[in-house]
Formats: sequence, C-alpha cells, structure tokens
Amino acid sequence: MNLTVAMPGLPSKHVVRQAQYFDAPMLTLTLAAAFENDPVANFCIRADAGRKRVMRAGFKRALDLYQPYGLTFIANNGAGTAVWTRHDQWQLTFWQECSLIPLYIRVCGINRFMRLSRGFDAMKSHHPVERHYYLYLLGVHPDYQSQGLGSALLCAMLERCDREQMPAYLEASSPRNIPFYQRHGFRVIRKFQFGPGGPPMAAMWREPQQGGKAAQYRNTALQAKF
Repeated sequence: MNLTVAMPGLPSKHVVRQAQYFDAPMLTLTLAAAFENDPVANFCIRADAGRKRVMRAGFKRALDLYQPYGLTFIANNGAGTAVWTRHDQWQLTFWQECSLIPLYIRVCGINRFMRLSRGFDAMKSHHPVERHYYLYLLGVHPDYQSQGLGSALLCAMLERCDREQMPAYLEASSPRNIPFYQRHGFRVIRKFQFGPGGPPMAAMWREPQQGGKAAQYRNTALQAKF
C-alpha cells in the first residue's frame, strides 16, 4: 500500500507505505534517533559511549519480532515509522522473552536491566484484553519532526481501524505526546509508572470513528494506491 497524504495546514505531502524487510536498517536508525531522549529510554538504557549502538540493536530486534505481522509502516523513505500489532500478537512467548535477556542486559547494563523488566511487567498488567490494534512504536527522526509525519503514519492505520470498527491502544511514554494522540481520537484511560521509580506512562484508547480524524486526513489525500 502506498498512500500519499497532504496534511491540513502543511505544504508538503508525505508518502506512507507498508515497510518491507529491506527497510529495516533505515528504520532501526530512525527509531534510535527518535527515542534517544525518551523518558523510558533515559530510565532504562545505559548512558555510556555505547548507548546509540545498543539502542539500534534493541530496535533491530523489535522490528525482527513485529515487522513480519505486516503492520509496520514507513514514511518518506525512512523519516518515520509506526509499528503496530494485533491484540493477540503483541505479547512474546516465555521462550522469546528468555532469548531476549542477553540483549536486554547489553542494552541496559546489569544495573538497569531490572528497571526494564519491571517496566515491561507494568505495561503488561495494564494492557487491555479487548480486541484492538496496538501501536507498539511510533517514531520520527528528529530532523523531520513537527512536519506532520507522525499524523500521516497514524492515518495509515487509523483508517483501517475505522473500516474494521476496531479500537486502537497505545502507551504514551512522554506527557508532551498526549495532546498529539488526543487530536487523533485517543483518550487517556489510565496512568501508571514504568516500574518502581520509572517515568509516568499514559495508557490511551481510541474507539473506531465515523468521519473522525482519520477520515478527515483521508479526505485531504491527493492520491491513494492500494
């Protein structure tokens, strides 16, 4: 799917398409740059000279796990990406989690590994059981932020949510992102900490809409190819 979208109030067009396997290296770099100063990353990921390298390794593994589900989108040849999954696909198996422990220790360091583990436990405990699509990651490279790319990436999947009458769920790891998601129809359903002493997280839910934000962006599209 290729979707060329003109965002309201912005002069440029953004091309969003389903990510392919050959996009993964670029998306890994984009996600690492986008989340470099994220509160959860600052809380969990080691803060030494190897930080950027291990962040890229962590996001590469995340793409390896979730991109095969076919709900990962890329905008403007890698300037931004959104990684979605279904309600019955997001949770890893026990053996997958065990296999990730060496990577987590490499990414976090011994001292911060338990912060990540307890944070993931908190996220799991608050995850809804209802059917939904789950926005696992949304990242735009800092050089391209505030240009409507995040909205274009959301539009690609929220339209599908509306067509299928499927709710959507996410966790906002930064308070400044909450208004952005609210503009797209999400509402805060609960707040929790990313583990003991961790940063605040906002669990956000969006009911499928008729003529909502996603439909408005669709109506401004200049060209759509499916």
